[in-house]
Amino acid sequence: MIREQFKAHSKYIENPGDRIDFKSEKWAVLFLNMGGPETLDKVEPYLYNIFSDRNIIKLPLSFLLQKPLARFISSKRASKTKENYRAIGGGSPLLKWTRLAAAGVEKNLRDGYTNVTAYCGMRYTPPFIGNQLDKIADSGCKHVVVVTLYPQYSQATTGTAIQEIIDWLKKNSNRHDLTFSLISEWYDLPQYIQLLKNRIADAMQKVNDKKNSRLLFSAHSLPVKMIAKGDPYLEHVKRTASLAGEGHDYLLSFQSRSGPVRWQGPETIATIQELGRNGVRELVIVPVSFVSDHVETLHEIDIELRELAEESGIENFIRVESFNDDPRFIGLLTDLVEESISRGRK
Repeated sequence: MIREQFKAHSKYIENPGDRIDFKSEKWAVLFLNMGGPETLDKVEPYLYNIFSDRNIIKLPLSFLLQKPLARFISSKRASKTKENYRAIGGGSPLLKWTRLAAAGVEKNLRDGYTNVTAYCGMRYTPPFIGNQLDKIADSGCKHVVVVTLYPQYSQATTGTAIQEIIDWLKKNSNRHDLTFSLISEWYDLPQYIQLLKNRIADAMQKVNDKKNSRLLFSAHSLPVKMIAKGDPYLEHVKRTASLAGEGHDYLLSFQSRSGPVRWQGPETIATIQELGRNGVRELVIVPVSFVSDHVETLHEIDIELRELAEESGIENFIRVESFNDDPRFIGLLTDLVEESISRGRK
């Protein structure tokens, strides 16, 4: 798997606490996320970068045609996608929220580690992962803690971001002496589950009639063929929903499918329609695989799925709030990093 490749290509340290003095050495935390176009003119380059990524989308004769086809598809989709971003203010807030969370973690860590700096590396929009690694290497850092902001691991998300790090390492093997540790998933982290439970409880306060309401976890879908090849994403999502939905009669569905391949279901669209037909009048929806607001929460859920719910007879549509820069979210990320660097410490 890609994580094993990362360990093989990097100077990976399983127990950094017994090798590095984090209180005196200079070190970095690199947060990984998808990225998103901050302005409308960045939409088409963003789409091009996604469709150029052979780790998640293998187009016909990809070794020859991937980039030309990616250029064609992104130009065809740009207009409609721009309308979606225009409807949520003209761009994605994902980088803003990621930077705020990273700054919060850095502030928390500096109470005990004055030489730490947090960086944000995006997969498909600036600041790109490789550029951030350039900065880290040039800054004189000794160690990098890589932290994914996708709680549930998938090759299509965290995996392709890790591949970017591997590619950078191959190109820069003689340029740096960095060591690495990796946090590649945290789908069942107690602090994460508790924060989800708190968010759900807050949303449930807005329900008027619990007898005619349902709780729905909605995750980004994944092609079935990726799951069949061993991608753990589906099991991770199911486990998160099981833990966070404890005590509730909940459902799990999947959104954001695209293209002609078979995607993991059931679809969120069909699930909402069925709930409406069955007399559900209030729906609390949890965007389970997303921690920060972006187009899939602000447009797909807040606009498209809300309209669908109303058309299906659901009168009260409540979306559980994303974590964004919630201090409790920043706290759990801080805990993740501190646990990582203390591993092996005597």
